[in-house]
Amino acid sequence: MADYDILIAGAGPVGSALAVALADGRRRIAVVDATTTREPPASDRSIALASGSVRLLQALGVWDVLAAQASPIHRVEVSQRGWPGRTRIDAAEEGVVALGRVVGYAALGQALAAHARAAPGVEWFAPAAVEAADAGDAAIQLRLALAAGEREIDSRLAVAAEGTHSPLRGLLGIGVDEHDYEQTALLLDVEAGGEATTAHERFTRAGTLALLPRGGSRRTLVWAQPAATAAHWQAAAPGELRDEVARLLGGELAPVRLAGAPVAYPLKRVEARTLIAARGAVIGNAARTLHPVAAQGFNLALRDACALAERLLPAADPGAPAVLAEWRRARALDRWLTRGFTDALARGLGHGPALLEGPRAGALLGLDLCRGGRHLLAAQTMGLASGLPRVGTWRPEGAA
Repeated sequence: MADYDILIAGAGPVGSALAVALADGRRRIAVVDATTTREPPASDRSIALASGSVRLLQALGVWDVLAAQASPIHRVEVSQRGWPGRTRIDAAEEGVVALGRVVGYAALGQALAAHARAAPGVEWFAPAAVEAADAGDAAIQLRLALAAGEREIDSRLAVAAEGTHSPLRGLLGIGVDEHDYEQTALLLDVEAGGEATTAHERFTRAGTLALLPRGGSRRTLVWAQPAATAAHWQAAAPGELRDEVARLLGGELAPVRLAGAPVAYPLKRVEARTLIAARGAVIGNAARTLHPVAAQGFNLALRDACALAERLLPAADPGAPAVLAEWRRARALDRWLTRGFTDALARGLGHGPALLEGPRAGALLGLDLCRGGRHLLAAQTMGLASGLPRVGTWRPEGAA
């Protein structure tokens, strides 16, 4: 018999979520974590969790830890700067308490990792990394680099969840395709006016701005702009940067105040050429790293991870080719829709000649007048367009 049923390389939010979803006490699960602790960084970025993701985290027993610090999104407004056309999506109209919630990324990762560490059947290797992999008919042999030396183990399935530059993905023989958007995202903590539970997506000639509520006047701003100008604004004086952000957001969100220095992230779409290999699978950013314009990356990854668990739990052999192929097939539509939706926003609505601003604004206005179109857009942004996986009953001792 193999040492483990499933080995998960990467203990970030996606890898930890998979471990929690799989932890039924019957499976032997190994988690390989490159770090020993998960302390929050000095400046914690935020992440928008779609309504569907909140439901999955509730099913996994994790949401209770995050709920008190989560900021609800009751409305989303999508607009073109300088034009009257805009699209509004309201939670009440969609029949949900909130379209989504905003939490700190580090807090999310810590909560999921803590649940995974405490889950039955999970063994944690940290600090550790997978440095070799050799797939056989019944198992995959893996060599781990540990603080105390090397160790060889067998697992019936190895899952790469280490992020965009996943080492295990390469060891499984899975290549990637890259598209450089030639954009950089600047992340800023700001304070702004306007409705405290409204998220904004604003398209401007200077790039696309997403403003996420963090409670009260606190906001997280994600400004995707051409890479050639991002360096200027990252190095600009705080007053100059504040004035430009305020100009782009418009008077309805005044006053605007910066609450920290900007952090820059180059934007590329990185896609694995396949989700599965012999005794292997890839999830999270190891499978697909998306543009942040619609905040779909983690939400898609969580659905992928939970759907994988849904198929692995009843399988006699979790690494069997038929089991992995069925998971890949079942996830194809959701992944295609989400990629297309994100890519269209990143390359279409947010940029292009000024002559297209009017038609884009008109399209937003038309969508706002079409309830059916708004409902489809809401279903996609809430992560409900293709349904949700059925996972999770286990809760750690003392959980509500």
